[in-house]
Amino acid sequence: MQAYHFFSPLLATNQAWAAFGWQTFSDAAPELCSALAADDACAPLSKQHPLWVPCLPDWLRKNEFREFIKKLGRDQAIIAFPAGTASVKEQETACQQLRQEGIHVALEITDSSVLKALTVTSFDHLAFDADHARNGVPLLDLINANQYGYKLTATGVHTHELFDWAVAKRFSLLSSEFVATIDARAPVDADTTRLKLLKLLSLVVQDADTREIEEIFRQEPKLSYNLLRLVNSVAVGPKTPITGFNQAITVLGRRQLQRWLQLLIYANQFGQAGQPNPLMQLAASRGRQMELLSKDLPPIPDIQDTGDAAFMTGIFSLLDTLLRLPMAEILAALPLDPTIGAALADRNGQLGQMLAAVVYASEGKHKEAAEVLTALGVSPEKHLDAQVGAYIWASRIALE
Repeated sequence: MQAYHFFSPLLATNQAWAAFGWQTFSDAAPELCSALAADDACAPLSKQHPLWVPCLPDWLRKNEFREFIKKLGRDQAIIAFPAGTASVKEQETACQQLRQEGIHVALEITDSSVLKALTVTSFDHLAFDADHARNGVPLLDLINANQYGYKLTATGVHTHELFDWAVAKRFSLLSSEFVATIDARAPVDADTTRLKLLKLLSLVVQDADTREIEEIFRQEPKLSYNLLRLVNSVAVGPKTPITGFNQAITVLGRRQLQRWLQLLIYANQFGQAGQPNPLMQLAASRGRQMELLSKDLPPIPDIQDTGDAAFMTGIFSLLDTLLRLPMAEILAALPLDPTIGAALADRNGQLGQMLAAVVYASEGKHKEAAEVLTALGVSPEKHLDAQVGAYIWASRIALE
C-alpha cells in the first residue's frame, strides 16, 4: 500500500515560513520508492521553500537516492538522518561525500556527547527536540555548535515560550506546532475588539450587503489598511493600485472578497506591519486543503457549494485560538450552517472528518490522519496534490 505523505511548515526566527518538513514514509512503508513516487508532485512546493527530508541510512547505498536529491535540487533539500548515522563509518563517509557535492545534510541529536566527534564536513544542520535541547543539552554545547558553523533546527516546538527560548539560543529553523495554540503570556484584547470581529464574521457568513461590511471597516482603520495591502499584494496582483474599499470589492468580486475577509480577521488580530503571520497562513492552508480535498468527495446534502463550505470550515477551525474563546461560545454567536458548526464543534460529518485529518497531520499524528483519509476514500495521490496546492497558495498569503 502506498504511503501518505505529510508536510508541515518550518519557521524562521521571525515566524516566516522558511522550509517544509516532509514525512516521506510511514512505519508501514519505509521505502525510498515512496518518496520517489511523490517527488514530481512535490517539485512545485520545493520551489517555494526547501524541503526537510527525513531519510533512512540505508538509502545512502542506493543510486536512486542521489537521483532523488538531484531532482529536488541541492539547494532545495535538507537531507536529515537519524541519530547514530554518524557513528557508522561507512554512513558518515557517505554523508561527507554529499556535503562535498554541496548537498545540505542534517543529523538528529539525541545525545549531545556526539557533538564532540562531529565535523561540518559531514553535516551542516543539527536537529534537536526542543524540550530535550532546553533541559538535556548543556548550553555551552549549543553555543559551540553555532560557533562551529552548524545550523540548528528545533523540532517539537509545542509552546510559544519554547519557540522564544529556541530563538534566543540561535536556532535557525523551528517547527510550528505552537502556532495553533494560545500564547498564555499575551494580553487579552478588549471585549470590544472581539465583538467587532464576531460582528464581521457574522456579516461574512451571511454574505451581507457591502455597506454593512464597509461600516465595520470604517470603525477599524487597521483592518481597512490590511485589506488594501492584501489586495495590492502579489497574491491578488491587480494591474493598478487599489485606493478605495469600493474598488477593492470590484477587483476581488464578492466570493473572493469573502475569502480575503476571512483571512483579514486573522490579520487584524495578529498581523503587524512587515511581520509574518503564521496563524493566518495556517488557517489559509487548512481552508484551501479542505476545499481541494472536497473536489473528489461526494456532494454534501443541503450544502450549496461543498468547496466553499470546506474552505470556511478550515479557515474557522482556528477561531478559538484567534479569539481566545471556547469554540462552543464562538459558534453560538455565528449563524453558521449546522453542517459546518457540527464539523467545527465535534468533527462530525464529512467536513468534520476532513478537518480531523488536517488537524491530526498538523499535530504530527500521521497514522491517525492516514486512517481518516482512508476512511473518507481520499487516495495518497489526491491528498498529496491537495496538500501541496494548499501550501503553495498559503505561501503567497502575506501582507507585502
